[in-house]
Amino acid sequence: MNNKDDILLAQAQKIETLKEKKELQERIIKAKIRKGGWQALRLFTIGVFENVYNRKFEEYWYHELIFRILWNVIAGKEKRVMIEIAPRFGKTETVVRDFIPFSQGFVDAIKNMYFTYGNDLTEDNSVDVKTIMKSEYFKELFPHKKFHNDQNKKANWKLKDGSQFFGTSVDGASTGKGANIATLDDLIKAHDADSKAAKDNAYKFIKNSIMTRLEEGGSVVSIMQRLAEDDPHGRFRKEQGVKNHIGGKLSTKDGIWTVLTLPLETEEDILYEYEDFKYFRKAGEILPNKYYKTKEDIDLLKRSIGNKEYQKQYNQNVTIEKTGHFKEEDITYIADVDLPEQNFYILVDNAESIKDTADDRAIAVEGWSIDKDNIEMCVIMDGKRGKWDVYGTSRQLIEMMVKFPKADVYIEEAGGGITLLVVLKKELLVENTQRRAKGKEPVTNAINGFKPPREISKQVKIKDYMTAPHEQHRIKIYKGCDIDFEKQYKKELLRFDPTKKQQTDNCIDAVSSGWLVATPKKQIVKVEKSNIPKRKKQKNSRKWRGV
Repeated sequence: MNNKDDILLAQAQKIETLKEKKELQERIIKAKIRKGGWQALRLFTIGVFENVYNRKFEEYWYHELIFRILWNVIAGKEKRVMIEIAPRFGKTETVVRDFIPFSQGFVDAIKNMYFTYGNDLTEDNSVDVKTIMKSEYFKELFPHKKFHNDQNKKANWKLKDGSQFFGTSVDGASTGKGANIATLDDLIKAHDADSKAAKDNAYKFIKNSIMTRLEEGGSVVSIMQRLAEDDPHGRFRKEQGVKNHIGGKLSTKDGIWTVLTLPLETEEDILYEYEDFKYFRKAGEILPNKYYKTKEDIDLLKRSIGNKEYQKQYNQNVTIEKTGHFKEEDITYIADVDLPEQNFYILVDNAESIKDTADDRAIAVEGWSIDKDNIEMCVIMDGKRGKWDVYGTSRQLIEMMVKFPKADVYIEEAGGGITLLVVLKKELLVENTQRRAKGKEPVTNAINGFKPPREISKQVKIKDYMTAPHEQHRIKIYKGCDIDFEKQYKKELLRFDPTKKQQTDNCIDAVSSGWLVATPKKQIVKVEKSNIPKRKKQKNSRKWRGV
């Protein structure tokens, strides 16, 4: 009997010891969370899953990277952050449901603002944030953080220490509100990826309604799966630059954004490096997740949504290198020895705006010929592309006119084309005055304007005029063509999508204009003289004998 009692007593003591150890461990963890640092955010997230959700947090190598970046937002070291990762990979969970409650608990009198594409989604996620903050787990960690009775709504509340939270959508109002940290969560829907209006609206909302709401030293954290080159992330990258591209190659000296790009599968080796964190991903490595663990899973996903959408949303690659409309194997070249007699033309891709500010423009020089079988051939002899204003474009055109003195210049009378025509003719007068003073021949290329075809769009013009000649190898690139222009032309050609209105096509658009104005030079068939020697008339050796 005593033996039984001893066993029961020992068991009870063991249980009590384990309980004390667990309580001690919990106290240590809570102390670490209150101390701060990226490890604190990690431990807080694990605790939310265990104590609020009653499930285990599935942690992967990239979570440490995200926690480090987010902690530096709280610490004031990161002011502009973009995190790009596939849908359903936990970005909203980590950056919204866990990060916002942690920042509200850790920082006194903090103002958080949260934005999504729709009111319902904003309210749902705001309620989730509030649920965590009302949990016993949160109250034990941050007992001084209590909700204010006067303002305690689903997506808009205050805490008694002065902290605030306000959630709204792209179409919602945020007047009078301010933010130390603004969190942006997928501001456009996936099916609005091709909507210029939706992308413009999201971009303007960020610029005019979010950036202007930031308190002094305020930060922006934007999370999304990429949808288009000109989605909000694409536009702000282009406009403001990237200071640190973790997992990418877009860093510039004067950039302001820290960008973390996490494709589902890597096409090349990638080193992720941030502070003292390093992780090396081999080419083809799948990003750890709950849903797509094998190549077969990914192949099924590609077949379900199409490779184009897969590359954008899951691989964060909005620059599709090849759409398949124009095939790379049909790009052909021609050398000096094979050049036919040609008529030359200089063609311009105009700025879309009538303003004379700098814009992306392209100039193509083409040679046109037609053979004895009445088949036309276009040779891309040269080209230039760059960001020029109307005067810079005129200067580039004059240089091309000097290089190709027999080439006629054709400028489409649309957008900034009319302005360019006027400025070019004026600049040419100045150029020729200077040339005469130096004893040089004047530039005499004809300058013409032409009306664009109203019945077809730019992408239809490229598709209709260039598809068949490209497939039949009747468009050739001259071996001496400008290397930068050739490279950009090929890139635009292989990425061209005839169903997409907004795309980079300056070079191929300039080339396609040749089909509207060019007159090919007819090849003269030279008749070779026969090599057969003519028969010589034999002289009559007989003489007349007279009588």
